[in-house]
Amino acid sequence: MATKHESGEPVPMDPGVSDRRRFLGTFAAGAGAATLLAGLGAGPAAEAQQPGGAPAAPAGSRGALPPMPPRPPEPKFSQPPPLAEVAGKTIYISAASDGIGLGIARACANEGMNVVIGYRNEQRLAAALPLFKKDAPVFPVKHDVVGRDGWVRMLAAVKEKYGKLHAVVNNAGIKTLHKVTDSTADEWQNSFDVDVMAIYHSVAVVLPHMKEHNEGGQFVATSSMSGLLPAVTAGIYTTTKFAVVGIMEALRIELESTNIGTSVFCPGAVATDNYIGTGEKNPYLEELERSRPPSMRRPRFNFSAAIMSPLEAGERVVNGIRNNDLYILSHPEFKDGMEERFNAILTSVPDEAFPAERLRIESFTRHTGIYPREIVHRLAKRASYLG
Repeated sequence: MATKHESGEPVPMDPGVSDRRRFLGTFAAGAGAATLLAGLGAGPAAEAQQPGGAPAAPAGSRGALPPMPPRPPEPKFSQPPPLAEVAGKTIYISAASDGIGLGIARACANEGMNVVIGYRNEQRLAAALPLFKKDAPVFPVKHDVVGRDGWVRMLAAVKEKYGKLHAVVNNAGIKTLHKVTDSTADEWQNSFDVDVMAIYHSVAVVLPHMKEHNEGGQFVATSSMSGLLPAVTAGIYTTTKFAVVGIMEALRIELESTNIGTSVFCPGAVATDNYIGTGEKNPYLEELERSRPPSMRRPRFNFSAAIMSPLEAGERVVNGIRNNDLYILSHPEFKDGMEERFNAILTSVPDEAFPAERLRIESFTRHTGIYPREIVHRLAKRASYLG
């Protein structure tokens, strides 16, 4: 099927439409890695090329564009894991005195890493430290992630203690569960400062250090399933968590040719109390409860049978670092919802002809190579997060 451009030249239907459908059908049928990669570059989507790598303009078209510079060569395979061996490496985790951050810190310590705990609350830190094995290399650093100065001081403290920093987990976040229409400007700003800008500051400060020591590195950011599926009544949270996913994808593209990896962690429900399963009570939470008036005290429930423990979440993050997984997803029950969202986007693409000249202008944005490479990477057999 074809239509006519105003120049009179026929313009075929978007070759990407049929190519995409053919690829998705092949993938659904269980295509292997070779077929997967070949399918993305085969067929009519590979337009005729001019010298310099640009698609040929249709004959007789008006306003012919000059040749575009050739596109940089795409890597053939996903970036190798820079930290496949984590023992002896140093990792910093922000907001690690409680919740998921503490679970990540515990998992890293169990694997022999030097663990730097970012914290703000002294009482929470005091309750967290007994959960580590005796003599585990754990180094607390008081750190407010907002702004650049705190990151500079953190790196200086880590270098003085361990010499080198190999991994950063941006775990700090503000869970503002308000509707977009009910949120204040200050709430938006605070959430962006903690959830989004802190990632930028961590990269600006730590990336030069990682490049200097050249022993490999990894940046990880905790997003949420709300970074892939919008939460109806959590507009700020959804927005910032979507941004976290976008930052880590952008960093993967920028750092793919280096020995510094990137991962984004998108968990579902995770328990916040790291004492669950230990047989002991959390002294911080117990004291917090005692400090409340009797009328405000609430019964505590043990959700360990239904909700993922923070330690398990941390073990999954460590596994993601070892494999340099771009996406660390821990809760399979969200798969159907993600498929619905992605299919809603795909079915919204206009199934119609388009001016052929647009292919030349859009050649740098029509395909993002990190995605097919990540698919192939994840199709390879591997050990579970438990090893």
